[in-house]
Amino acid sequence: MAAFSVIRSAMIPSAGPIEDFDIVRLDGRPLLVCVDNVSSVFLWDPSEDRWSKHRLDMPFHKDSDLRFTEVLAIGAVVHNGRIVIGGGASHQPFAQWDLESGAVRVFADESHAGLGKSLGMELDGRPMLVGGDSSTSPRVRVYDVERRELHAELCEHHFDGLGGLTSGMLKDQPVLVSGSWDGSAVVWDPLEGRSLVEFGCYVGGLQGIGLVPVDGQPRVVAASRDEVVLGDPETGEWGEPLAWPDDITELIEEDEFDDFITCMDAGLVDGRPVAVTGTGKGRLYVWDLEKGSVLGEPLAGHDDEVSAVRLTELDGRTAVITAGRDGRLLMWSHDYA
Repeated sequence: MAAFSVIRSAMIPSAGPIEDFDIVRLDGRPLLVCVDNVSSVFLWDPSEDRWSKHRLDMPFHKDSDLRFTEVLAIGAVVHNGRIVIGGGASHQPFAQWDLESGAVRVFADESHAGLGKSLGMELDGRPMLVGGDSSTSPRVRVYDVERRELHAELCEHHFDGLGGLTSGMLKDQPVLVSGSWDGSAVVWDPLEGRSLVEFGCYVGGLQGIGLVPVDGQPRVVAASRDEVVLGDPETGEWGEPLAWPDDITELIEEDEFDDFITCMDAGLVDGRPVAVTGTGKGRLYVWDLEKGSVLGEPLAGHDDEVSAVRLTELDGRTAVITAGRDGRLLMWSHDYA
């Protein structure tokens, strides 16, 4: 596999860094919905390199004593030709908005904890928004966007806030996978609202979670602060950590490593399973999940911590999109001209 290189770059029109983003497709075009560190929401159209800022209405009911909007984690879907977003932060429970108008579609429930992670997905052909709590004993909630109601509430298996959340397919069944700062991971059946397999706590807590086939078998991919590991969704067992380059392994063994993993995503590139991790010093590492080691040299493109990473399809090929606390969005590809 050729080395990844930057094919597109953009700077968010904000004084603050990018905290999170999600990707939707509208009229066949990929669009990125981003949020900065002061809860301002922006839409970026990479085909035209065009940004737009979107104001969100207050997410609490008018009879509430709360009067603020805090969105640092965001998910997005398209419903009836319009972008709908869901999000929140450690002080604000999950809420939903129509992006263009900023109108609240589903108000924040004050009985819920603040939000740690959010994403958009499809379930039986219907758009869903998913929110995972940032609190102890967190819950993962799946919301039906069309019906504006809670579809499933998944709980009772984590004991700290969520550090990773992803959706995927397991044996032709749609699933959600959540990873917690306590190191545990759970594969969920969002249709029936139950857990399918529970992984024991992994040392160091989880900063990202993925689901990808490796050597023909489905595997959960998890990243802690300084390790990437594969898990077997049949048994709920973790494997051995993947191998860092020798120089980093030496630093970790001597307790001198300080460029910790901050985010991760996993997927297939030309049919090859990979994970991409971002670090606190702005580096990206691409992991070959079949060989169990890092591919090539680290990628340098951000001047500060990488806050989010996604693998997606762009013009028929897999691309990696990263966001940093330097305010930049970068698109990477391994085989674009």
